[in-house]
Amino acid sequence: MVGWRPSWFLGVVCHDERVTRASLTRAARGALGTGGLAIIACDVVLTIRATGGLDVGDYLGQFTILSVVATSILMLLGASMARELRGAVYLRAMALTGLLVAAVLHATLLGGAAGPSGELVNTLLHVVFPVLALVEWVTVRSRTRVTLLTPLIGLAFPVVFLAATLARGAIVGRYPYDFVDPGAQGGYAGLVGSLAIVLVAFLAVGAFVAVIGAIRDRMLAPR
Repeated sequence: MVGWRPSWFLGVVCHDERVTRASLTRAARGALGTGGLAIIACDVVLTIRATGGLDVGDYLGQFTILSVVATSILMLLGASMARELRGAVYLRAMALTGLLVAAVLHATLLGGAAGPSGELVNTLLHVVFPVLALVEWVTVRSRTRVTLLTPLIGLAFPVVFLAATLARGAIVGRYPYDFVDPGAQGGYAGLVGSLAIVLVAFLAVGAFVAVIGAIRDRMLAPR
């Protein structure tokens, strides 16, 4: 056939595959982000129905809620952009680390107990959504590679959360978790040790997330 160029044909096929993969990624992120916010909406409605009200400050003071909201927003932003912003990998890793730590703390320190919204929403918040977010992290590369700085940058999330929680707790006289309550820890000396353990846990989980991301980057790198 005159003018037939295999290299040109392969180039077109590869381009179409990349476009299809990008479209599927954006659709999956959009679904995950929408699903996360829908879970939060159900949690709010069912909590109000069960308790007769909702303290916004107390609700947003839950690390699980903040992590789900942050991840959902990141997924929706990723779905709306044709090209991911540089540095987004750090935000993705930070949000995923928060989700995983919240899930572990809920299962261990809090015994996996369901809130007023019930067992189904509890499972969606602490198991299903974190697992889906982990799948997204494992299967989707970012423009920026994961580095050793990734888990260190991720510490910004818990540091800001803990500082805000302590400040608010000192004002309103209550804390969302015992490990951030000076009274429950026998004073501020005990609190320092408790918070140190939490930050080490974040660093360890962040390192785990970073290692997975580094392996993913190597396996999914364009060839």
